[in-house]
Amino acid sequence: MSLAMETNAPSNGGVKQPQEPAETHIHDIMSHDASKGAIVHSFDPDALPQQKAAAAGRQRDQLESIVQQDGSAHGGKELSIGGASVPAITIENADEPTNEERQKLGSVTPSAAIPGEYPSGLAPAIPDWYKVGWRAVANIDAPPLEEGEEKDNHILQLFLAEQYYGQWYHNAALIFFAVFASHFLTRFNFGLGWLIVLLSICNTYYVTSMTRVRRCARDDIQRELIKTRLASEHESADWMNNFLDRFWLIYEPVLSATVVASVDQILSTTTPAFLDSLRLTTFTLGTKAPHIDKVRTFPRTADDIVMMDWGISFTPNDTSDMTPRQAAQKVNPKIVLSVRLGKGPATASIPVLLEDITFSGMMRIKLKLIANFPHVQIVDISFLEKPVIDYVLKPVGGESLGFDIAHIPGLQTFIRDMVHGTLGPMMYDPNVFTLNLEQLLSGVPLDTSIGVIQVTVEAARGLKATKIGGGSPDPYVSISINNREELARTKYKPSTYNPTWIETKFILVNSLQESLVLSLLDYNDHRKDTPLGAATFELEKLLEDATQEGLELPVLKDGKDKGMIRLDVNYFPVLKPESVNGKENLSQTNVGIVRLTIHQAKELDASQSLSGDLNPLVKVFLGNSTSYTHKSQIIKHTNNPIWESPTEFICADKSSLIITIKVVDERDFFRDPVVGYMSVRLVDLLQTDPALNREWWPLSGCKSGKIRLSCEWKPLQMAGALSSADQYVPPIGIVRLWLRKATDVKNVEAALGGKSDPYVRVLVNNVTLGRTEVINNNLNPEWDQIIYIPVHSLRESMFMEVMDYQHLTKDRSLGSVELRVSDIARESPADAQHRYEPTGTKEVAEPIKTDGNSYKGQLHYRAEFVSALNLKHVHFDAGENEIQKAAQKVQRNHANGSSSNTHISSRDEEERHVTVDHPTTEAGTHGSPHQTDSSESIQANGNGAANTDEEVSSPTEEDSAKEGIRLSKEELLKHQSGIIIFNAIGGHLHKKARLDVLLDDAYWPAFSTLKSRGTNAQWAHVGEGFLKELDFGRVWLRLNESGDFDKDDVIAEWKGDAKAFLDATLDRRSTFTLTHADGHSSTVEIETRYVPVPVKLLARESINNQGILRVYLLAGKDLRSADRTGTSDPFAVFTLNGTKVFTSQTKKKNLNPDWSEIFEVNVPSREAADFSLEVFDWNQLEQSKSLGRGTINLHDIEPFEAAEQMIELSSEKHGAKGHVAIRLIFQPEIIAKSRKATSTFSSAGRAMTQIGSLPFGAGKGVVRGIGNVFKREFGGSHEKLDVPHAIPEAAAGQASRPIGEPTADEDTNVTATSAFLSLNRTPSLLGPPSEPGTLRVTMISAKDVSMVDTKPYAVIRVGDKEFKTKHGIKTSSPEWNESFNFAASAHIPKLHLWIYDHKTLGKDKLLAEGEVDIWRHIQVGQSTAAEVTVELQGGGLARLRLEFDAENNPLARHASVVSLERSQLQTSSSRFSIRGRRPGFNEDN
Repeated sequence: MSLAMETNAPSNGGVKQPQEPAETHIHDIMSHDASKGAIVHSFDPDALPQQKAAAAGRQRDQLESIVQQDGSAHGGKELSIGGASVPAITIENADEPTNEERQKLGSVTPSAAIPGEYPSGLAPAIPDWYKVGWRAVANIDAPPLEEGEEKDNHILQLFLAEQYYGQWYHNAALIFFAVFASHFLTRFNFGLGWLIVLLSICNTYYVTSMTRVRRCARDDIQRELIKTRLASEHESADWMNNFLDRFWLIYEPVLSATVVASVDQILSTTTPAFLDSLRLTTFTLGTKAPHIDKVRTFPRTADDIVMMDWGISFTPNDTSDMTPRQAAQKVNPKIVLSVRLGKGPATASIPVLLEDITFSGMMRIKLKLIANFPHVQIVDISFLEKPVIDYVLKPVGGESLGFDIAHIPGLQTFIRDMVHGTLGPMMYDPNVFTLNLEQLLSGVPLDTSIGVIQVTVEAARGLKATKIGGGSPDPYVSISINNREELARTKYKPSTYNPTWIETKFILVNSLQESLVLSLLDYNDHRKDTPLGAATFELEKLLEDATQEGLELPVLKDGKDKGMIRLDVNYFPVLKPESVNGKENLSQTNVGIVRLTIHQAKELDASQSLSGDLNPLVKVFLGNSTSYTHKSQIIKHTNNPIWESPTEFICADKSSLIITIKVVDERDFFRDPVVGYMSVRLVDLLQTDPALNREWWPLSGCKSGKIRLSCEWKPLQMAGALSSADQYVPPIGIVRLWLRKATDVKNVEAALGGKSDPYVRVLVNNVTLGRTEVINNNLNPEWDQIIYIPVHSLRESMFMEVMDYQHLTKDRSLGSVELRVSDIARESPADAQHRYEPTGTKEVAEPIKTDGNSYKGQLHYRAEFVSALNLKHVHFDAGENEIQKAAQKVQRNHANGSSSNTHISSRDEEERHVTVDHPTTEAGTHGSPHQTDSSESIQANGNGAANTDEEVSSPTEEDSAKEGIRLSKEELLKHQSGIIIFNAIGGHLHKKARLDVLLDDAYWPAFSTLKSRGTNAQWAHVGEGFLKELDFGRVWLRLNESGDFDKDDVIAEWKGDAKAFLDATLDRRSTFTLTHADGHSSTVEIETRYVPVPVKLLARESINNQGILRVYLLAGKDLRSADRTGTSDPFAVFTLNGTKVFTSQTKKKNLNPDWSEIFEVNVPSREAADFSLEVFDWNQLEQSKSLGRGTINLHDIEPFEAAEQMIELSSEKHGAKGHVAIRLIFQPEIIAKSRKATSTFSSAGRAMTQIGSLPFGAGKGVVRGIGNVFKREFGGSHEKLDVPHAIPEAAAGQASRPIGEPTADEDTNVTATSAFLSLNRTPSLLGPPSEPGTLRVTMISAKDVSMVDTKPYAVIRVGDKEFKTKHGIKTSSPEWNESFNFAASAHIPKLHLWIYDHKTLGKDKLLAEGEVDIWRHIQVGQSTAAEVTVELQGGGLARLRLEFDAENNPLARHASVVSLERSQLQTSSSRFSIRGRRPGFNEDN
């Protein structure tokens, strides 16, 4: 960049001639630099430095960044103000200069960022794998270790704590190092200099170590001494006082201005009628700052609590600690209140002077610390003793002639006692004054509500009170929070000691850290009501269980029992916004809290006022109520008032509520006229947008005037708030999404050297309705998965969002593709059964839209619309919510004349809670309650949407034709595919949980309710799910304790046949019992509807396509010889979809082996199955060689029919050689998908094969009468399903047979069906024993645990006992035949098994591990012995024999170790194996 050179030489000709070549040369240099892209600045030589800077700033927009910029870059930019967007004028920007003034001053707002300045945008997010802060480094918030890892960690800590206590081994290691190093140096003939270097290194380390030890010890001693001194002695705070002395002079004017602005607003609204005004004309706190005299700290508190005692004083008249100069310039505190008397021009001002204020006291401050900003959550302040307060008050006469009222006898004491009486309940110990700094600094108003408390006051019993003069009391209940102002009251009941009210009150609360006080009073006609006592309920209990029913609280007065009160308390919290795609979306509910803020008014019509000035106030009316809900303060003598008056109220029906706001001119002795009013629907008021100038509303009934309002909607978590019956709209059909694949998706794990783990989720209205499986570590995933999504309108859109699965953190978005229903469907005017028809199949590869307007990758999918049958009355009876029920109940009481003996407080119309006396659900234009109108509109429309915009006309013939057709239950159940609509009403739960509903083989729930607020759940949630085959479909109900919808914590479940489930719930409510793992049970109440959808399923989608395949490996024939002897040692390996599922035994030196082995495998899809068989030749020293491979065809197998196949083996090198004979039996079953810990979905999951103790079946030869599983008819509207308790799923990779039953080798004539059923073993109904018995475990053998020969031994653990077998010679198929005795009961469900390779030197290597479900194979009362074969993780099979003796309790003696070959004590473990020493292990055992 070139610089322009200026001179101030005179302009005579002699000087100008030599200057011209210089200027020409400078101009050439500037032109050359400008041609290369540099920005050249030229200035006026006579300009000021500020003007030169402004000239340089005007050219800053020409600077280009060296960084490549794109549209997605983050940064600040200047926003232009123009067009229709008119900014609101505030006090803050009223004095700012205009653009013209800025240009005159030469200041231009820079458009580019200055290098080195703070970024204007958000800082980039810190990756999850960073360790930032001590909590992350210490792994405090890390998830707990698994059982095995935690035990190993405990062993390590115990071992180190016992063997290496302290840090002396550091110095011992140093000595060992010095000796070893000096020996090494001497042995290899190093010189003396090397020894000196070694000794200097050791000496430096030793000195540093000892210095550090001594310093740490000294610090620890001093810290303990300081703790003792802090708690017993006071210390000074001179440094703080020095800082306050200097800071006070700067901050006091700001503090005084803030106080005057706040107090003047309050004084103007509370001025009595006989006064004209009250104003603070003078206010100062003086020049001397408050002082902290002494401080005492309490160190022995919780880690997040800081507690201190401060001795504070404010003595501005004390000059002993001031210099003469400071004393001369001292200003004392002075407050002057001007009281103006009279009206109009005849007014006079009287000053009231308050000066010479002094204050001192001992204050306790308690701080509650938190991790997030502002790091101090709550500050509790209290005075340990009454503070000393002194002042000079001169009410008349002013500063010169004023008289101090303290000179009046008794008056000063009276005022002081009044001050102490006011402050005592607020902040004198033990009472505390609490400041919530987190809420103060969050920008949320302090009085905002966090929820609603429903208080149902039922009755009181045994009241002990009498009226003055005799007689029984007339009790009523006054409800308040912490004994503050009354929030609600019941009616009084005349002359009774046992009153019954049964009244419901709704109270807005802004904190649950307080107490609900129910005060009982005796109503008196002509004198003050007499207190009878009070009951207290701590609101914190609602955090544990939001439904507290049947409470019986004692009524106390002066510590004495005065009776008992019975009540119910329910808490409905405000729903928090959900984050979808980085944006917060508020749940759309019909019931919630409305926060209405009346800001200001302008240009009010003052034509009715003689003086031309108004005293305006605002009243808020709800619906057609004649009493106002809220009344603002009065602003005197203005036509442009600023109120800033907020109010909150409960709305039971957002769609029909009308709010009326009236501006009233307050007149003292005359009727207050209405200046103007406005009526607006709440749904319109909630759409106010300051950017669109929608916050100003014109007033009606006046010549001029407008009012500025703002409104906030806070949805409540009430039953049916989100997806209730009255909001439900029936589906018009389903969209069949065939998600094939994605290409070149965004890689969000490139920084870690990995790839994204993509899956697709389908969202409709920000609700996830379907998901695919996760493809791990792939940027070109192929899902090839079909998802069915119910749709309700042609205006709906589906977002197919590609997500990156994260195991520990939240999933990240990779982009989305939008599909509109109108693109694939349209209305069908001709077909009466189907109102909508498809427009064709959409098969595209759309680009995936990421943030902004950028795209990355393509999503290949196929979408098709299938119309649903147009049925009549596909809806549920819409029940009333809690507010409407309370309102209807009181209306019935009024209709029955129950209000004759009613006492209503004069404060009722000013309460800020919803009482049942003034329901807020009535429409402003109708006289009847809204519940009647809503129900009528629902019946007329035939859907869940209420018609509020226009009247419902009489149905025509065309409308009646569109209403749909009627089908009986029998006709509905004939349709195989359709949409099941669930109405989850509620239930009685053992624990608070949400309800998940799953259909068929889905891993993700079809829908989930919100987590219940208490054990008495009230969901009233309507959800949907698509069923492909009704006859063979499954319904899975789960109780999930997790509040996060992406996490699972299933505590109870119920599974059943879909057809029987529909038959039980289609026209009535039914109750289902869900069994917990600990034996408890929960019940849920469900009602359903069924909408048939005629879908043609592909073969791959049918239930016959998935199930359990039983494989009989019979024999091999003419196998290829691989050994030099002309034989082979063949064994067979079966692989399904690339995963090894079974390995047979090895037959030595045989080309025609006879295996006769059986195994089972779960097949998720026969159509897509890649099932193969490969035979290997076993070698002792080298890797096994392949003898050939063959593919097994599963497509043409008939269910439940044995099919024998001869598999031809072939290899690329040797061609076709040999055959293997197998027999296959396929049983169709639903295979429930499961998610592994490696962030993938496993298609071959568990088989949902049982309801109770009977297996399910489908396809040809299916077990008839699946509905007979439910042994009882579902009679009545609330009858329970007679379903056996839920049992655990069969563990994968385990098979067993009772001792004594024939094996497949012994009896080959066993039919396929009987053999199939014999291995589907289920537990006995008796269950595992509750008392411990002796479990004898015989470790027989294992095979194929390693591809090379090892010295294997087995470690068996049951409960806290663990034993190991001997290790023998090198082999891959060891046989042990050793037995061990354990104590086993129902509390010990599993046996754990590890197989290790014994190492003489070094740590033993883990070869394989597995676990056995003990009580699945051992059934008390049926079979007490079983031979178990378990598939091991890591490869191979293990054989064990389990024998259980329930009569023999082994806890009284030690377990014994018996060998079937020879009796020998258990050998000790390797010295180098850490697993050899476990807690509870005894060498004597």
